[in-house]
Amino acid sequence: MKYGSIICTALFILGIVLSLVQLWIEPFDAALFAKLLITIIAFFVIALGITLVFKEYLSEKEMKKKGYID
Repeated sequence: MKYGSIICTALFILGIVLSLVQLWIEPFDAALFAKLLITIIAFFVIALGITLVFKEYLSEKEMKKKGYID
């Protein structure tokens, strides 16, 4: 969970920084900027999904170990 939250936070900050740079400096054309932003969003969603599934798996494993669920 720790690594997933770090990755998600880094991707979120990267998206914000990229958007601000594009807003003020415009180093990329519109199509390339959209592709970069969509890619960052996709990686964010994938990392968040993996993190949540892994957390749920560990939580369920812990509950089984303690005998709360069968």
